[in-house]
Amino acid sequence: MAMTEEGRCRELEARVLSYHDVSFEKVLSEIAYLRDTGDSVIAGGSLAYSLGNRLSDLDLVITGPSTAHSSLVPLEHFIGSLRVDVWKLEQKLVEETFERAEDALAGEGLVLGSFGDVDREDELKLLHRIIYGITIDGPHLQLASTRNHRVVATNLVVREYGERMRSSALLAQLAIQADRPLAAVFNARLAVEAALNASVVERGLPFTGDKWLRERLAGQAADLATLHDPFRELPIDPDTAGADFVEEAIATCRRLWGLALQIEDVSRFARWSNPDLSMHEVGDECMLISAKHGVLIGVDLLEAEAWRGLSSDSGKTEPSVWGVDECGGSAATLSYQLYERGLLDLEWERGVPISELHSRKEAARDRH
Repeated sequence: MAMTEEGRCRELEARVLSYHDVSFEKVLSEIAYLRDTGDSVIAGGSLAYSLGNRLSDLDLVITGPSTAHSSLVPLEHFIGSLRVDVWKLEQKLVEETFERAEDALAGEGLVLGSFGDVDREDELKLLHRIIYGITIDGPHLQLASTRNHRVVATNLVVREYGERMRSSALLAQLAIQADRPLAAVFNARLAVEAALNASVVERGLPFTGDKWLRERLAGQAADLATLHDPFRELPIDPDTAGADFVEEAIATCRRLWGLALQIEDVSRFARWSNPDLSMHEVGDECMLISAKHGVLIGVDLLEAEAWRGLSSDSGKTEPSVWGVDECGGSAATLSYQLYERGLLDLEWERGVPISELHSRKEAARDRH
């Protein structure tokens, strides 16, 4: 039987008291200066979801119909040994974030990074803190729109992590082709963990980021834990075990989500983008130069010829964009190695619509 919100609130306060000897009364007193009339105080994050430990922060959102101003970053407070991170948000901004998420989900464009990049990664968690959080003081937040906020929050994470899965699966296979086995197994594990994160959230559990995956599987999705076990540790010898590790990861992702993730299936949607690399010849030497990154790289004759081939295909002095599936051999290896150094970008022509993720997952369930 699911615990009531009142029960969850008591449990959360008991954990905070046991870890830090700090009551909610003391927390609310410390942050009172941030509140406006009618504001709700909502606890989210790992501690509110019965995860976390004594090193975890207490994440709070302050919002309401009369909230004035918003903080672009969390406001840090230390109450004894307890760190409290507070997001103060106008309710209008909360609604706009949900609206932007709903718009992103409605299109076929790439969602990956739109909410999960360095600048906006908290927005991905914010929607879940509000929808799955615990109101520890003030009225329950009444959002104005008629949209199903829980479905939007869930689908946004599922789609973000579905696209992460696809990207990591492609990079793992490209790394094998480029004879970079350590990078291959690392990306293969990322693909599986993205698939598992999407699966956990799809079951109606709140999003907590990547770090609590193992604990979530053990406590709330035990049937998925066995799928994670082979990937918790990377192979001791990637040189000999890397290809099999990647193949098993691709199969696990397909078992979970039903997507065809073999290189021939996904590379046609991906392309390399060159921000500013250019090749220069000095005597018998050929070099790729990036003024943006302050980098000069010597290339051998095969790599130089591959780069010229990409340039001639694009009809420009230097290649700007080329399909991942359009280059093989030396060109494919060079492209991956330049990407690995941060000198090329990997772009996608389309995202993975949530309807496609759900339909493929249903088909995968039927097969298994």
